[in-house]
Amino acid sequence: MDGGARLCVTLLGAFQVARGDAALPVPGARLQGLVARLALTGGRAVDQSVLIDAIWAEDPPADPAHALQALVSRLRRTLGSASDVAQVAGGYRLAVDAADVDALRFEQLAAAGRDRLRAGDPNAAAAVPGEAVALWGDRPGAEPAGVAAVAPATATRLVHASIEAVTDLADAELTLGRADAAAARLTALLAEHPVHERAAALLMDALAAQGRQAEALALYERVRETLADDLGTDPGTALRERHLSLLRADRPAPDVARLSPSNLPAPLTSFVGRDDDLARIDTLLAAGRLVTVLGPGGAGKTRLAVEAARRHRHEYRDGAWMIDLASVTEPAKVGAAVLAGIGLRGGARFEAPIRLDGDEFHVLVDQLGGRESLLLVDNCEHLIDAVAHLVAALLSHCSGLRVLATSREPLAVDGEALVPLGPLALPGPDDDVEQARRAASLRLFTERAAAVRPGFEVDEATLPEVRRVVRSLDGMPLALELAAARLRTLSLPELADGLSDRFRLLTTGSRTALPRHRTLRAVIAWSWDLLSEHERTVAERVSPLPGGVTLASATAVCAGTAVPAAEIPELLAALVDRSLLQLAPDPGRYRMLETLREYGTDRLADTGDLGTVRDLAAGYFAELMARYDPQLRGSGQLAAMRVISAEYDNALAALRWRCDTGDATGAVALALDLTWYWVMLGRQSDAAYWLGEALAVPGGEPTPDRDCARALYLLNRADIRPGMTAKDAAEDRAEIRELADRLLAYPALPGRASALAALPLAILREEETALVIIQRLVDGDDVWLSGLARVFRAQIAENAGELDEVRTDVEAALACFRQTDDRWGQATTLPMRAQLRRYEDLDGALADLREARSLAAEFGVISLGDEVFVDLRWIDLYLRRGDTDLTAAAIGSARERALRANSQHMLVMVDTWEAVFWLRLGDLDRARELLDGAERGLHEDTTFPGDHARTLLGSVRTSLCLELGDLAGADEALEQAYAAALQTRDLPILSLVAVNAAALAEAHGCHHESAVLLGAASRLRGAHDRTDQQVRELTRRGRAALGEETFAAAYRKGWQLDRTTAVTKVAPARLLRELRTAHPVPE
Repeated sequence: MDGGARLCVTLLGAFQVARGDAALPVPGARLQGLVARLALTGGRAVDQSVLIDAIWAEDPPADPAHALQALVSRLRRTLGSASDVAQVAGGYRLAVDAADVDALRFEQLAAAGRDRLRAGDPNAAAAVPGEAVALWGDRPGAEPAGVAAVAPATATRLVHASIEAVTDLADAELTLGRADAAAARLTALLAEHPVHERAAALLMDALAAQGRQAEALALYERVRETLADDLGTDPGTALRERHLSLLRADRPAPDVARLSPSNLPAPLTSFVGRDDDLARIDTLLAAGRLVTVLGPGGAGKTRLAVEAARRHRHEYRDGAWMIDLASVTEPAKVGAAVLAGIGLRGGARFEAPIRLDGDEFHVLVDQLGGRESLLLVDNCEHLIDAVAHLVAALLSHCSGLRVLATSREPLAVDGEALVPLGPLALPGPDDDVEQARRAASLRLFTERAAAVRPGFEVDEATLPEVRRVVRSLDGMPLALELAAARLRTLSLPELADGLSDRFRLLTTGSRTALPRHRTLRAVIAWSWDLLSEHERTVAERVSPLPGGVTLASATAVCAGTAVPAAEIPELLAALVDRSLLQLAPDPGRYRMLETLREYGTDRLADTGDLGTVRDLAAGYFAELMARYDPQLRGSGQLAAMRVISAEYDNALAALRWRCDTGDATGAVALALDLTWYWVMLGRQSDAAYWLGEALAVPGGEPTPDRDCARALYLLNRADIRPGMTAKDAAEDRAEIRELADRLLAYPALPGRASALAALPLAILREEETALVIIQRLVDGDDVWLSGLARVFRAQIAENAGELDEVRTDVEAALACFRQTDDRWGQATTLPMRAQLRRYEDLDGALADLREARSLAAEFGVISLGDEVFVDLRWIDLYLRRGDTDLTAAAIGSARERALRANSQHMLVMVDTWEAVFWLRLGDLDRARELLDGAERGLHEDTTFPGDHARTLLGSVRTSLCLELGDLAGADEALEQAYAAALQTRDLPILSLVAVNAAALAEAHGCHHESAVLLGAASRLRGAHDRTDQQVRELTRRGRAALGEETFAAAYRKGWQLDRTTAVTKVAPARLLRELRTAHPVPE
């Protein structure tokens, strides 16, 4: 045997110890475990307690120190040299360097290879990772059993590093043109780790490089489905960009365009002319970020803007969205209209304690801040100041946003580029047929005329009359379309003569109006006069409805007229034929262009009928909301949601009319009927605004409805005013107490409104009053209300650490919502059950989150901030399960969303959770970098009320300091975490601090006190946590040190504390005083 040769230890494949070329047999699992644990430090000393834990785990011998010494003696004899295992202060060291242990050499090579890859040196980047990967044999990514037996966190870290090394090697091979080798390597890797997005992206590149585009697209779909099923997320940017690139190469442009989300309306007719204007919009949007199309009513602004957006919507990764402001009457509601236009629902009220408070602007910044989107903001003129301020603010906060607006006047915002619209090109007076046909105005008229009179065309015979029509209409698109529609019943000469007569009659009209505006109004008036009496009545009566028309609403507003209800369907169809109404995308729904609505409303005002029509509309839509509001809480939920959403603008117009006419009772009733719709979609701003408007109507006497409305107003106002002064908050609390007294004095309360009113009482710390109201509802006959009340009570109990009560109420609430088939209620309650199940049933918790995600998807898009919050839940569960791949993928998804949202506080949360991940894998340097970055983020974002985040960050910092042996740093971090946790008034959050207090006590050698603190943590949490890795490790080591009975008694002592005493017990200052008195730390 060569006594001078160094020891070499193989841990990644079959366990082996060698000296030079000679293998040294090391028999027995414990002897091999001792070698492995010593080798993993690369020649550094290992503490005796660490070796005992690694070798004997939960079954230590009676005298562990003596047993370890005997095992070391056996190892020395086996290796043939006492100097191979040296005893040092507090432990033992093996005579090896990092280069002598394949696992350590692998980590060095993998890190060096990654550095070469980043430096742009593909040859070295292929050679070095190649050597690293070769150390794993034919199964990189497989857990090394010998390492896992004695250092499971290290084994997990090695597996993760091996996957990254294989990916780095494939990346280098691709750069060097070795696509086949890269594809084979990545295919094998993804078979074992199917959610590794970087590997999937590189494999798509490798397949595409070999001409296997179909396989690359199929791979993308597999990964997308797996990510959705396992993580509830979409592929990241790298994968999406590769997918889009492949589609652009393999498919026609229209298919590519459909990939980007959009609500742009599909064109019902061809787009004619305006080529120069389209080109100008393209150029201006490429160079700038705000373009406004200007022109009078009827100039074709909307049609041009929609066409421009449609042609380029695929260039905006996160979508092109149309926001039609025609139906918005309140300047304060422009932000809400934009939110609705982009399909966003608000935060999940009962699901997200780390939710983004603020008005619509802050929610919009959260949603649009990190995205590449185009907003088409249509019909800005009547809200010009509000639109200008919102657009300017959004553009300054959202670097990837572009805005295309239409208006009759400029927004007057810095950076705005204008595209003024003139008339369509007219045929010259001497043009022949071929020349005239090239004029855009003539082409538009001809196409629309042929649609109502098949076979119509311009020839030598018809050219004179067509030229007379289009020139007399100044080439205005809407006027041309209205005139062409008349050819259904008039001949071409009759049309031309009729227009001439109308213009002569109107020459005495307003001289101050622009000529083209006088022209358009003349055509509208002439079209109106050509209607039958009943057609004209219907057209005028539906014109005040900003949100569109249905047969039912048209019938309602025509009440009291001579129009028979049975004729209304036919009359609506006739108005469509005459281009005075348009078919909306929803079946059975019509819309009237804004210019026509203005004319119809003016006609009603002239005849004195406008107030009557608005009264009829308000009555109809109030009754409609009252009818569909209860259906939001049962099996008809989704259908009711669609109806209310379709009629929402009309309902708000009705509410505004009731406010303006002093109908206090009617206004409050309608606002309450909209309240649950606002709750379901997270529209706190709408709720606060409209409840405030309704309550401001003079003359309302105190009633149960009015008091509930006031309580709901205060709740929603608090949501959108996170920076309220202490005086404001005190006034709100005083008013809440008055409302509570009145609500409790009523013999009966309005059902669902009283349930919602209980929540502000709880939020403002009036739990006793809230619980009295909630108990009434729980005991009542209404199953759905009982379920909702139990959800509220569960939230109050969860903050108090009463998890048994939470569990009872959550299960009962879920049963109530399932009995009533309320899918929203189930989507709200399932995450609460998942929070409970995570302590002992991880598979059940994951199943609950998956079901909740599927149900919630039916109710619309949530904000990026809420998506990040959901990601954090998945990260927690995957960490508890030890699913490294899924944890890494979920962290990547959360980080991308937080970056896209441009949200500093969300990045703080992601950084902190990723630090937990690396801490569990043993990469302390990476964990420290992330925590340092998170702390900087908290200091930079002074607007973030981050007590929950500070508690988590301080707790993780404590764990890191303990791993580093920095007890002073751990003391300081724990003090900060405790102070933040007290501010949250959330006992489960405080339990995080308690667990780290137990870890600190253990580090001071106080195993008994550590066990008591673990029990106190469970008391604060309200449950025994059987799945958290830190709790499990502390429990295992505590049992080993104290024995099962002594540990159990100490743990029980902490568990049996009352909550107030438990809060005091885990205070770091108290703990440190006791530790320093009983166990002084040696200098």
